[in-house]
Order: sequence, then structure tokens, then C-alpha cells
Amino acid sequence: MAAPDSDVAFDRIMATVGDDGPFQKRYNLYFNVTTVMFVSMTVVNILLILSVPEHHCSVPGMELYGVTSQAQWRNLTLPSEINSRGEQDYSACLMYNVSKFPAGTRPELMSFQANDTIDCVHGYDYDRRYFDLIPITEQNWVCDKELHATNVFAFVRVAEVGGTFVLGQLGDRVGRLPVYLISIATITIGRSLAVFSASRYWLFAALAFLGSFSSNTGFQSPLIVAMEISKDENRAALSMWQLFGWTAGVCVAPLVLWWCRDWRWFLLITTLPCLMAYCLRPYNIESPRWLASQGRYQDCIRELKKIAKINGRRFDYTEHELREQVSQKEVEKTYGVASLFSGWHMTKLTTLLLIGWVCNTIPTFTLFLLSMQMGGNPFLNFFWQGAIELPAYFCGQLLSDRLGRRFTNSGAFLGVALSCVPVVFIIHHSGTELYTTIFAIIIKFFVCITYFTLYLQSFELYPTSLRQTGTSFGIIVANVFGTLGPYIVFLGTTYDLRLPFVAMGLIGILGLIASIYLPETLYQKLPETMEEGRRFGKDQRFWSLPRKTCDANKGDMSTQPSIADGEKEGLNRNASSVLTY
Repeated sequence: MAAPDSDVAFDRIMATVGDDGPFQKRYNLYFNVTTVMFVSMTVVNILLILSVPEHHCSVPGMELYGVTSQAQWRNLTLPSEINSRGEQDYSACLMYNVSKFPAGTRPELMSFQANDTIDCVHGYDYDRRYFDLIPITEQNWVCDKELHATNVFAFVRVAEVGGTFVLGQLGDRVGRLPVYLISIATITIGRSLAVFSASRYWLFAALAFLGSFSSNTGFQSPLIVAMEISKDENRAALSMWQLFGWTAGVCVAPLVLWWCRDWRWFLLITTLPCLMAYCLRPYNIESPRWLASQGRYQDCIRELKKIAKINGRRFDYTEHELREQVSQKEVEKTYGVASLFSGWHMTKLTTLLLIGWVCNTIPTFTLFLLSMQMGGNPFLNFFWQGAIELPAYFCGQLLSDRLGRRFTNSGAFLGVALSCVPVVFIIHHSGTELYTTIFAIIIKFFVCITYFTLYLQSFELYPTSLRQTGTSFGIIVANVFGTLGPYIVFLGTTYDLRLPFVAMGLIGILGLIASIYLPETLYQKLPETMEEGRRFGKDQRFWSLPRKTCDANKGDMSTQPSIADGEKEGLNRNASSVLTY
């Protein structure tokens, strides 16, 4: 890792070739907005096509018993039960054994006992108002196969964890560009080949795993490159632009499926455009800052000349001159993740942050999956779940800078818990689908605020030498626990739709308890060394409000941490992207 003075020297070099010119704007537009929009579609398209529509047993032979009404036939052949919404409905997985009565028996003479039920031996009838051709309806992944979709969701989360860990490390070893191109390739191959594999469940699951393995680095790599070639004050804005691309993709994807109704075409339409990353070679560069850190000065000069040419600048450094400018020196030695638990206070901070990340990630994934099962139009439910993210992030930024990180985070977790309460009371009442959707959107709003604030706190609580490690570790651990999300949804759709909201409410309370005991970082000098990290926040009063220090009042912004501050400290090297859903 380059020393801070080396980074400052490279900032001067970037100013020479242009660190806010046409090249940066085009790179950001192509790879952090447009391509990210399509990559985000591949993240959610697997969730959309595995939604389970309402269903019940298909019972043939209506005409053999003189029944002319489909409703009468269902009343005769399907037992009733209480569904997950608390409503009386036909059984989803059982039917009466009509074969005990000979053909021609009059319907009024046919009666069944509770033990006359059998499994759906003739297949299923699905509610096809919204979902027509999807793997669930084609392969009958319901009833005795009802965990098929849930297990795929869990595989996807495991894949994201493994990919973030493996490819994140690889990006520091072989470069950002190769990892980005590998990511786009695996995403495209995994999702495209899945089109032909639904009849073989384990092959479909393996391809879903492959398509999700590199999804996080599909966001992370271009964002890191953009930050490493841009001036410091633009780096936080780059994150917000990528969030815009993410939100656009999440909102467009359900509308595409609503329009085409065929999951195979839907996967191809939302996956193949990712290949545009290979069609923009003049702008798809390797990070010159990373090349210099690896001693690849000739390659670094070549990339810098590309940037200078498009920015209308001139760059004529020789290899010797560049080497002298960006020489490296030894930095504080750390021991990776183990250093996050060095000392009682550092261990406490790490544990509280990990609990916060877990309490954020489980509701995030649960809400995405649950939006397809809450009643009403599932595509619009999913659309509004995505559309609420951008205003939530802007609100999180505003509140974090006004009230401080600690009270913003804990207040948002409290908002999650309180917003779950009315849903638990109304979701079993018919005609409340709109209100349930509104409260789910409110819950998602608060969850997004906690995400933004946790991301900021991870930057600011850890010392410089652990900042990227601590943030990445928190997101990885959160994604591991995020695999519980599909099973929480399974409990709701199979047993009682109130259970996921009860679980999210309890998780919100746990997040509130963890976040309220984190120290405030607003206006505080960021810890630079391990020793400063072990002492950070020890002397703060519990009810103290953030105040500017004397230096801050005089205009010294070094005591006013922001997202850009964290990124300046090398977070760009290996931290996970801001998009990890």
C-alpha cells in the first residue's frame, strides 16, 4: 500500500493529465451509470423469476361428473385452509381423491372426509395474472419442492460472499480491469446459460451461483477506478452516481418482466447488455494509480496518456521521472481481520458494527423477496422498493451531517422496528394490500438510511491501516447472515405472512441497541494509527451531541470526516462496493 505522500504525489500527476475532464465524465457515464444499471438488473432478475404465484391442485375430469362450473368443481375437489394471509382459501398442495366415486356420480352425492386428501397428482393450476412463464410454473417448484427457490436465493448470497472475498483480493493482485472483465463474463455466462437449465435443478442452481459470484465486483471495480483517477472532492459524488445506476436497474427490471412475461427472454434482455463493457475499450482502462503501486510504470504512463489525450492535456513523464514521484515507504504493520479485534475497545467497536451490518442486510434482502408476495401488483411493489432508495440515501447524508452518525443510525433502526408494528396488525385483513405496500416502502426507506450511515461509520471508526479491511469484512459477514433472508420469507409465505415483519421488527431493535453504543464520528479527527483506533470514542459521553472542534470552526476540515475522507485513506483499494444487495 502506497504511503500517504505517494498518494499526494499521484494526485498532482492526475491533476496534470486532468482529474475532472471529459475522460472522467465519460468513464463515469459508461461504467458507473449505464453498465451498472444492467449489472444491477442481473442481481435482481434471479429474484424476480423465482417468485411463487398462488397455486392449487389441478383436478381433471370435471365433465365426467356433470359439473359445468369451474368454481363448483373447485369447491367439490379442493379442501379449504387458512393461507399465510389469514384468509380462508383452497389448499395449495392437497386435493380430494375423486377417483373413489365412479364416473357419472352426481355432485351432490359426493362427500369427502378430512382423510380423503391426497397430493396434487395431476399437477397445479397457477394464478397467471402476473407470472406466466417462469421456472416455478414450468417445473412445479412448489409444495414438495417449495424449498427449491429458497435454496437458490441462499446459494446466490453465498456466491456474493465468496466472490467479494476472492475477486476483491484478486483485484489488488492482478488489477481492477481484469477482475472487472472477468466479472462481466461470469455474470453474463451464468445468467444466459440458466435459460436452458431449469429442467435440471442443480445445474440451474450452479449457474445462478456462477452468475452471482462476481456481481459485487461488477460494481466495485469501475467505482474504484473512477475514484482513483478523479479529484478528491468528486469521489463521494461518484458513489451517488453509481447508486443512481443501481436504482434505475432495480426499478426497470420488474417492469421488463411485467412486459415480456417470459423468464427466458427476460434473463437475456436484462443480462446481455452487460457486454457493452467490452465494446468501450478506449475508456475501459486499468487504474494508473494501481499500476504505479505495482511498479508497472510503462503501463501506467500509457494509461495516463490516454486520459491526457481525451482531456486535451499533455503528459510527457519518463519512466524514471514517474518512479521518483511515486516512490513508496514502509507503513504501519497490521494483521488483516485479526487486527480488527486487537484490544477490548476495538473488539467492541467491530462487534457492534458487525451487528449493525447484519441487522441492515437481512431486512434488505427480505424486503426485496417479500415485495413479490405481499398482494397487489408484485412488479409495482418491487419497483417502489427500488425507487425509494435514492431519496433515502440523500436523507441519510443530510441527517448524518446534521444530527450525527450515531443518532441517525439508531433512529433509522428504531424507524424499522416501529414501521413493522402496523403491518403485523393489518396484513391479515382483506383490502389492506395498499397499506401493507406503503409500510413496506417506509421500512425500506429506514433500512437504506442505516446502510448509508453504517458505510460512513465503517470509514470513520477504523484507523487508516484497517479502514478498507474493516469495511469489507463487515459487508462480507452481513452477506453471510443475509442467507437467512430467503428462509424468513419462506416462513411468511408458507405459514404466516406476519412472521417476516415480526422478525424484521426484532432485528430493528437489535440494530438500535448496537448502533446507539457506537461513538459519534461527526467532526472527530479520524484515527490514523492502531493506537488511536483502540482509544477512539472512549471518552465520549453517551448523550453528547456532535460539535465542531476549534480547528473545524477555524476552517480546518480535517476534523470534519466525510465519505471522501474515507476514500482518500485507501478505501478504494479493496473495500466492497456501495451496492451489495
